[in-house]
Amino acid sequence: MTLARLSDEARKKGLEKARVVRKRRSQIKEELKQGKTTIKKLFKDEKLFDEYVSGMKVLAIVSSLPGNGKMNAVRVLEELHISPNKKMGGLGKNQKSSLFKYFNIS
Repeated sequence: MTLARLSDEARKKGLEKARVVRKRRSQIKEELKQGKTTIKKLFKDEKLFDEYVSGMKVLAIVSSLPGNGKMNAVRVLEELHISPNKKMGGLGKNQKSSLFKYFNIS
């Protein structure tokens, strides 16, 4: 299957959209680090979750929490039986439940 050639305008539009998404995801991680937001808030805001958070890796979210680095986040995810490559939008009901329980999110 070959990909359709994009016009310059469509390509620029796509690149701009990707830049906006990367910037917003970076802001979300920074807000988590500073304690300005929580995992619970990320799941509750459906628009934010659908547009930005669902495509983020669980490892990136957990390692952005205060007091967690990448190595600790990997350990936590192994303990919860969640793949570090799993995306937030791909978490199953039991995985979400165990994540919420681990971080005392009700």
